[in-house]
Amino acid sequence: MLSHHELATLMSLGGGDRFLDPFDLDVQALRRYRLVEVAEQKISRNSLEATVQLTRYGRQFLERMRLVSRA
Repeated sequence: MLSHHELATLMSLGGGDRFLDPFDLDVQALRRYRLVEVAEQKISRNSLEATVQLTRYGRQFLERMRLVSRA
């Protein structure tokens, strides 16, 4: 079962927020549930940027809760 903090984090991702800390405890819990994933993108020759994004399961979860529109 998700905590209210984890649900709020998931909802913020459903709303389009991509600037969450990938090391945040709520993000880590959602990763264990396979609801979010962390994608690394190369932004320059020597640096990577990590973004948190919904997985297919995370999007389906929010759709079932009617918290995100189907795209």
